[in-house]
Amino acid sequence: MRLNRREALCALSGLALSGIAPISLAQSYPNKPVRAIVPYPAGGIVDIMGRLIAERVSANWGTQVIVEPRPGANGMIATEAVLSAPADGYTWLIASASHVSNASIYKNELRWDPIRDFAPIGMFGKAYNFLVVPATSPAKTVAEFVAMVRAQPGQHNFGNPGNGTPPHIAFELFKHAAGLDIQGIGYKGFAPLLPDLFAGRLSASMLASTLAISHAKEGRLRILAVLNDERVKELPDVPTLAQAGYPEAQLVSWFGVLLHRKTPPEIVRRVAVEVEKAAKSAEMRDRLEKSGNLPAWLGPDAFEAHMKAEMPNWERIVKTVGIKP
Repeated sequence: MRLNRREALCALSGLALSGIAPISLAQSYPNKPVRAIVPYPAGGIVDIMGRLIAERVSANWGTQVIVEPRPGANGMIATEAVLSAPADGYTWLIASASHVSNASIYKNELRWDPIRDFAPIGMFGKAYNFLVVPATSPAKTVAEFVAMVRAQPGQHNFGNPGNGTPPHIAFELFKHAAGLDIQGIGYKGFAPLLPDLFAGRLSASMLASTLAISHAKEGRLRILAVLNDERVKELPDVPTLAQAGYPEAQLVSWFGVLLHRKTPPEIVRRVAVEVEKAAKSAEMRDRLEKSGNLPAWLGPDAFEAHMKAEMPNWERIVKTVGIKP
């Protein structure tokens, strides 16, 4: 079949545009501020970690990365907001371990898959959890806390920043291992939980490192144990939960960046390069370590493999402690 001159020119133009468009899109990216959506309230550990990476990327990149907290439903509101936004690289998800554990807790409620629907950019840090009590608590050690709760079954409670969050699951594991009759009370993040903990209206909680260390130094709470394989250098006198007799409850939280899976690969690669540069910077490492967190970089492939490997483990944990939607 022969094409006339006009048809031939149109066909050539179409081919040229189809080849150039993806390259032009990547070359022009970013040409406006980027939103980094955080699934939990401002002031919590995910928000703190999100702001650390956003500030470092902004400084290196010359493009503003704006942190936007979208709390609710244990991160699912923020997650769905990322999926409903254009897949153009301008909407990031600051994810934590809840991104994966939700798949085990909310099997019938999730309208997305934590792996299939998201492009991994990288894991940039980890955070310890600490078993803490109010500063006024009579319990000075894990053994004393366990003895106190056992002596008064059903009369104590613990606060968690949301159903199915890593701190909630960690306390449930501890409760299960120690055989404690203690009631969990859920909050919408750490910010509303902390005043009740400081005032003694809560008997205990699991707090992320940044919050636990800062408030312990200010005398608002007491740290009984750290959920880590070894003691942290900032608190050498604080035992691990394993050293206190409960290795089953060890959980370390992680934080990473995800994009919509349909984001153009060229943009995914561009974001991954910038986030890795920020995560590996001396400034980022210094700020993470000073806040009691762990620098921990995993690139896109390794990060995705890590999340896939965690899924059966979360399934087992959720089943063991009986966490439900």
